[in-house]
Amino acid sequence: MLLRIKIRNFLSFYEETSFDMFPNTKRTTFLNHIYSNNKIPLLKQAVVYGANGSGKSNLLKTFKFIKSVAVKKDFLDIDIIERSRFRLIEGDKSVPSYISIEFYVKKSYYKYELELAPKKIKEKLILLGLDEFEDQIIYERDGKRFHSENNISKEVEEAIKKLISKNPFSSLLSLNNEFPIFENSHMKPVFNWFYENFQVLSLNRVLPTLIEVMSRKKNLLSFANEIFNKVDLGIDSLEIKSKNINELLIKGDEESSKILESLKSRISSKSSLSRVKDDKVLFSLVEEKGESFIKQFVFKQNGVGSYIGNMDIEDQSDGTVKLLNLIPAIYDVIKNGKIICIDEIENSIHPSLITSILSYFSNSESKGQLIFTTHETELLNQKKYMRSDEIWFTEKQNGNSRLYSLNDFKEHNTINLRNGYLDGRYGAIPSIESFE
Repeated sequence: MLLRIKIRNFLSFYEETSFDMFPNTKRTTFLNHIYSNNKIPLLKQAVVYGANGSGKSNLLKTFKFIKSVAVKKDFLDIDIIERSRFRLIEGDKSVPSYISIEFYVKKSYYKYELELAPKKIKEKLILLGLDEFEDQIIYERDGKRFHSENNISKEVEEAIKKLISKNPFSSLLSLNNEFPIFENSHMKPVFNWFYENFQVLSLNRVLPTLIEVMSRKKNLLSFANEIFNKVDLGIDSLEIKSKNINELLIKGDEESSKILESLKSRISSKSSLSRVKDDKVLFSLVEEKGESFIKQFVFKQNGVGSYIGNMDIEDQSDGTVKLLNLIPAIYDVIKNGKIICIDEIENSIHPSLITSILSYFSNSESKGQLIFTTHETELLNQKKYMRSDEIWFTEKQNGNSRLYSLNDFKEHNTINLRNGYLDGRYGAIPSIESFE
């Protein structure tokens, strides 16, 4: 679970700003939107509004950046550090960028701090005691220097120092995952949280492996059908058609045999190979138990009367395909306890469909968290969809972005937030001069 992130001198965030998933415990609406079974109650979702260029996407880029630093040994270099800092100011360019993230995993609370200077990085991983015990520094690294409050041998300490000396811009989390010399019970759960549980997505992306994944994970395909049954898209069900590639090629035909061997060799090192056209996965070539199959989505579509026809993905609207790409993320949040961050979640999807999907999620017995940006103002209806403490804004002034919560305004739960937002009461809307 994500608790909080703080950002300073990074991308468009010059002055320190923070974003958190802490609920206002005085609010009594939508109590099912709160996870309250741990020491710290946390919200299951949050939405960020703001004008184009205000910093919404930069918040998600910050999420993705700190994840990449934590899990990718070769991600950081001097150029990335230089380009990532806030650059719309005169003066000392050596002021470091700072990001800290607090999270909960495996019944423990952690804080990971990252400081980026032009020629070195600092990082610190802290086990938070939360008044039950003193915070413990699992490790602290300043350039080539290393410190831990755990008892480690002199040999291990020297080996760690040599490792970070050879990899000056790699996090110790990523290095220790590849070269596990720092034996500490907290390192692996923290790395796995960043690597597996903390995901930043864009709906502009295409999922080439979607057919293969849904073919393997029957529960995910069933979940997709559950979603389609709840929304009015005229789809009775979604199925996956599979044919052995040998059946599609003429036996004894030399040219067909060459095509077969070429396809088999291309997927020998992968589990699948997909054909994508106009951001739609037309089919996938999948290797299963030494045999090759072509798999396609089949949409059982409602027709005139009681007729149900078979349609393929090329017959579907962009919105339907975007929803199909969104479903695995919603599944991961609900079933697998992941933290999923999505930029512009409403992309090509009708507002009523987005509100239905998010209502389905917020009312589900979920285990994870969903954080997303949007321009869809219907979600500001605090009687139907969102609590005020789940709603955040970004606003930019003189190039500097700041984050703030609607909860800061102490609005009553009967106020029409949508009208107030569009009227500029909370800021975070574009200032547009007349074109005349």
